[in-house]
Amino acid sequence: MATSYHMVHYRRFSAQAGGQRLAKLDALCRNALSQVDASGTALWQRAQDRVYALTAPDGRQIVLNKVADLASAVFGEMCLIQDGGFQALLELRASQVQLSNLTVAEIFSLNERSAPQGSQFVRGMIYWLAIGDHLFFVKTQSMTADHLKDYLGWLLANRTGALPAGSTFNLQAEFDRAQFAGDIGDIRSLRVSGGAAPMTVAPAQPPTEGGVVATARRVADRFVEFAQAVPVVEALFGQTRTQSLLDSLGPDEYLAVDASVKVRGRRTAQSREKLKQIANDLADMTEGKVQIEGKDGKVSDEDAILRTRMPFSLAHEGSNFLEFDNVADQLQEVYSRFVHDGKIQAE
Repeated sequence: MATSYHMVHYRRFSAQAGGQRLAKLDALCRNALSQVDASGTALWQRAQDRVYALTAPDGRQIVLNKVADLASAVFGEMCLIQDGGFQALLELRASQVQLSNLTVAEIFSLNERSAPQGSQFVRGMIYWLAIGDHLFFVKTQSMTADHLKDYLGWLLANRTGALPAGSTFNLQAEFDRAQFAGDIGDIRSLRVSGGAAPMTVAPAQPPTEGGVVATARRVADRFVEFAQAVPVVEALFGQTRTQSLLDSLGPDEYLAVDASVKVRGRRTAQSREKLKQIANDLADMTEGKVQIEGKDGKVSDEDAILRTRMPFSLAHEGSNFLEFDNVADQLQEVYSRFVHDGKIQAE
């Protein structure tokens, strides 16, 4: 069977109401999905009632499609769907087309198709597993961790009332405690390095006659994506100088930064909490390496965010969908590994 590697993300669920800790996430999910309507049918068996409309005005919805109680965990599959919209298609029937006064070319036709009646395009997927307050998930395409949090908030609070009125909850990304000594307060520096391949340094060469010498500028061993680099450079040099730099780039060059965030001086409870929030932002922003520097001055050689890459079976060769039962097994395997390695506590 064909497989594909994906990042397994970890979050720790924490919910409170009036300062009191509430039930664990898997118990809240079971409670919500076991609630019955006027006919006595539980939410497990009412797919249409598990559809959540996003607030953005683009017709997108999230549906909790497959969802199962595994006794030791609750496992589900969420789909980001869009009402309307089009899918681009290339029709492999060639035709001769006059493209300009000078050019007649053979081309393939581009077309756009709407979803067939009674169906919607799937724009992204999240497969998630809740064991106690431990939450593991794999996301594809346009799905994000914020989508998962928004849906859980709607399901547990608005749709079912499993979370009482006035309660709050958070999905907290965690630093990998195995990669540094001490608690979060010991961290002095966070370094983000993107997942792109390193650029090689081209030696200086005189231009060849009639040609242009391609160059590459090494910025760091690893790079964040171009779109993330531009705002950082603008903050340092201003918009005008940044645009001038962008205009100077050759066709094979791109902008990248290697950023380090440091906290100096005596730590406070507020700054410790802010670093936890940064961990959430980093976990959502990049799948590249996140390094940390402790009070001993050493930088971790591994990814500091608690997550791991795993192979998953595809529904079929070339599929966009992961095999449901295999994802459930693999996410439970990640939980077991994290517990065995002392990264999290068993539930």
